[in-house]
Amino acid sequence: MKTAILTDTHFGARNDNIAFSSYFTKFYKNIFFPYLKEHNIKKLIHMGDVFDRRKFVNYKSLYDAKQMFFDPMAKDDIECHMLAGNHDTFYKTTNEINSPALLLKEYSNITTYSNPCELTYCDSTFIMMPWICKGNHDSAVNLINGTKCDLMFGHLEVNGFEMIRGQFCQEGLDRKLFEKFDMVFSGHFHHKSDNGTIYYTGNPYQTNWMDYADPRGFHIFDFETRELTFVENPHEMFHKYFYNDLEWTAETVQGVDFDKWKNCYIKIIVENKTNPYLFDVILDKMYKSGVGDITVVESFAELDSDETFVDEAQDTMTILSSYIDQMETIADKKRLDILMRNLYNESLTLE
Repeated sequence: MKTAILTDTHFGARNDNIAFSSYFTKFYKNIFFPYLKEHNIKKLIHMGDVFDRRKFVNYKSLYDAKQMFFDPMAKDDIECHMLAGNHDTFYKTTNEINSPALLLKEYSNITTYSNPCELTYCDSTFIMMPWICKGNHDSAVNLINGTKCDLMFGHLEVNGFEMIRGQFCQEGLDRKLFEKFDMVFSGHFHHKSDNGTIYYTGNPYQTNWMDYADPRGFHIFDFETRELTFVENPHEMFHKYFYNDLEWTAETVQGVDFDKWKNCYIKIIVENKTNPYLFDVILDKMYKSGVGDITVVESFAELDSDETFVDEAQDTMTILSSYIDQMETIADKKRLDILMRNLYNESLTLE
């Protein structure tokens, strides 16, 4: 029996940004539900962070989530088992109050899990492990140590795994806790990675510049063969456009089609700008095509070699981590890096 695996959908992401909602909708309408229908898959495990905000849900974001995801899933009679993730819970010390349990009661096809438990499903018994916090830590560890199951689906923070490419988690649970399992699937970290036992399946779409060019999508798991198949989302939100007009003409610029980047975030990397008119034409075509956001990064070639500058073509966290690494007055650089990363991630959810 095959089931779809999805995680970290983050409905309402980027301060309930309409462009991101449209981007999410394109994935579900063009990729996710057509694939499930084509392969007659009627079961889904969602591993948490259904919604983006811990404290409240925007009405428009909830409406969009129902239109793009919850209603089509109910219409297609897809049975969904859904974990509470850390972004779904109101308190940081307990999962008792969480958005999926409160907001999705009208959907009889959805079962939500706030507490660790064993579930028999697709002729297999495995652990369903929501976000582990102070309130459920002991019961979660006791279940892990005492279970005879060799499969787990969870929303876990495990030490040593990549949160995003090149940035590894320095806190969280010891991976040795999960050595007894054949396979552990988890949400929480958006970058797809595994160590042969623990599989961070990654979220289905890009939500910030740190996700640039990093494959996103969802998985299909066969409970009989234990085969895991990745289905990539071809739609990207973040793009880099390298501007170099040394050999360009007005006809070359006019022939560029930016309609495919409607509502997308574009970073223009200026390598050579010898004709300001052509550059203005590019900007005008982008805006008329409905590009969601444009950032221009000018070339730093004219700077002296010993002059310090920030490469804006990099993502924010890479810039911060590089700066911290170069500081000579900070003793515990790893701790500061973790603190800055947590503050940055929380800032993405603030008004």
